[in-house]
Amino acid sequence: MGRKKEVGHEIHVLSNMIGRKIDEEKRQRNMADVSPVQIWVVRYLHEHKGEEICQRDLERDFNVTRSTVTGILQIMEKKGYILRVSVPTDARLKKILLTEKGEKLYYKVRDHIHETETFLVKGMTEEEVEQLLFLLGKIKNNLTT
Repeated sequence: MGRKKEVGHEIHVLSNMIGRKIDEEKRQRNMADVSPVQIWVVRYLHEHKGEEICQRDLERDFNVTRSTVTGILQIMEKKGYILRVSVPTDARLKKILLTEKGEKLYYKVRDHIHETETFLVKGMTEEEVEQLLFLLGKIKNNLTT
């Protein structure tokens, strides 16, 4: 008798599988020193260029704690991917900017991100992808209410 599939278990297994796939791709592209979350932060900062992005924006949009974002940003700053610059109107805030090295990383990983997204939805119709995103949104909503 087979075990009944559970949503939480399936999401956990998928997360592990996606992580391994991303790690494999990074090794093939000589990017083993860049974590998946650093890739997502670089992409986020590039896509929000011209906006005043602060740490709290990353905390909110990535749904992670302040200490997690602090650690990520410290590593990225040491690697030279970002700068944290004081906001003139509020000395407590620092906006986060991509450096030239960070921009180069974005262009290096842009195709990798697109290929990963394409691979994940291979064999799905556009409607199925929309339905999947809708259902994942419902799960996220359940977790935040």
